[in-house]
Amino acid sequence: MSMLRWLAVLLLVFAATTHSHVTLAQGGNAYSYVANTAPPDAFLALKAYPSLDSPRIMAMVNGTKLEVLLRRADGWWYVRVSPTGEEGWAFSGRGAKAYILCCADAGGTTAAPAQEPPARDITDFSCQQLWFGRNSIFKEAGYCFKTARAIAAFGNAGCRYDDVEAVPLTPENRNLVQVFQRAERAKACTN
Repeated sequence: MSMLRWLAVLLLVFAATTHSHVTLAQGGNAYSYVANTAPPDAFLALKAYPSLDSPRIMAMVNGTKLEVLLRRADGWWYVRVSPTGEEGWAFSGRGAKAYILCCADAGGTTAAPAQEPPARDITDFSCQQLWFGRNSIFKEAGYCFKTARAIAAFGNAGCRYDDVEAVPLTPENRNLVQVFQRAERAKACTN
């Protein structure tokens, strides 16, 4: 077990046993989904511990399936990503804006009204969602966009890299870009 994962588990146990503002999620097979993320970050970060300064474990795009294991009153929830099994902290929302929407049971039956059915897999994403997800990773990393479409969607404020090959991506983000690109090719999306 890595040191960060061990620390996250330790924080989870500590929070669950010492803070009254922590509730354990209800049992059962209900799943929640990442939703409502928008530029400049079109993903919700899974963090090692409940803090904005915490190291990011992974980026979760809209439609990512989650099992909520613990809820804190400050909005930080401890979740397990399905089907990868990654666990960590995610910020559930602020005010009327929720980044984690509940629920569907294991059979896919919606337990609460939803705006639209969440994507269950990246292949369920539209070409626009795939394009947006892929380019949001480059925006976060400092790429200077060239096309009018990308500039309109993301802008170039704070950009640092003119060459897409020079953009420093983490191995996780590089893999995520490749997943988006494969899905775009499979759907015959035009950029």
